[in-house]
Amino acid sequence: MLSTEFLIIGQGLAGSLMAYSLIKRGRSVMVIDNHHSGCATQVAAGLINPITGHRLNITNGFFGYAEKARKLYWQIERDLGCSIYSEIAQTRLIKNAGQAQYLEQRKRQPEYQSLLKDMQNTGAWFTESAEFPHGAIHVSRTAVVDTKPLLYAIQQWLKNRNSFIQTRINYDKLTVINGLFKYSIADLQLNAKSVIFCEGFQAIDNPWLGQLPFKLAKGEILTVRTQQPLDRMLSWGNWLVPFAKNKAKLGSNYIWNDTSPVKTKEAANAFHKSLREFTKLEATTLLHEVGIRPSTKHRQPFVGPLTNLANAYCLNGLGSKGCLVAPHYVEQLCNHLLLKKSLARENTQWL
Repeated sequence: MLSTEFLIIGQGLAGSLMAYSLIKRGRSVMVIDNHHSGCATQVAAGLINPITGHRLNITNGFFGYAEKARKLYWQIERDLGCSIYSEIAQTRLIKNAGQAQYLEQRKRQPEYQSLLKDMQNTGAWFTESAEFPHGAIHVSRTAVVDTKPLLYAIQQWLKNRNSFIQTRINYDKLTVINGLFKYSIADLQLNAKSVIFCEGFQAIDNPWLGQLPFKLAKGEILTVRTQQPLDRMLSWGNWLVPFAKNKAKLGSNYIWNDTSPVKTKEAANAFHKSLREFTKLEATTLLHEVGIRPSTKHRQPFVGPLTNLANAYCLNGLGSKGCLVAPHYVEQLCNHLLLKKSLARENTQWL
């Protein structure tokens, strides 16, 4: 029989950071994961992007989220001896006159001064065309989290602590007896005081979470080889993010409420067509991947205790901004569990 304080279901981004943070605070943890099947973190480009949308809005809460993210990812790098976080230049095309007007407004707003830098001639990276006469802008404070090495490093760290089991969770075998969660795996009996569900989109199969208002989105991303090296991220509606010499991630799309792992030629063709139309770059596909984003209908993650199962908690619904916001919500849930601090109502009202 094996006993632990916290049983964490799922070792995607949320489960990985939650396990790491609880252990660093001196708590015992066991993580169960089914090899990241369909996990969005395994596929994601890991972008931390301060400016989003046609109107060039700052992501809500960006400055606080970004600082917590940088500190946590740097701590993991130092602690686990891996390289997962890097800041990167971003050049964003201003696509039309309407967006150019928004840009002029943003440049006069104080909170944008540290984020939007000098206009650049699009000729350096984007196709010179009468359709794009408004130039481009440099977006500061952009970063990339290399998610696959992050998950691998934390998994190895957990294995070295005997805190990881690779198997698909069978919810029928998760029971509560005398206030303890019990789970049987082969000849192993696992006891835990609390359980934290971090399964990403697979939570739709969880009998205690299946009714949560998810709005799942399938996303496809290409790993490509470019004909010339990139020293920055390019953004024009799609994006191209370099991660090695002449290699980059090209994406992405949103296919709502589709959890199929099927890759589509239409998506790959659309990405390459967009790259050719908007930039001077040609690329060859090396890898085509699919992941399911655990987005939510009310655009807020689910963080906190379940109302239908005592001593059970949820950390899910981080969506497409997971690498930015996950460290914040991990800290919030850790403080709630260990220090009894209250959680924001907008994140708990659905649980």
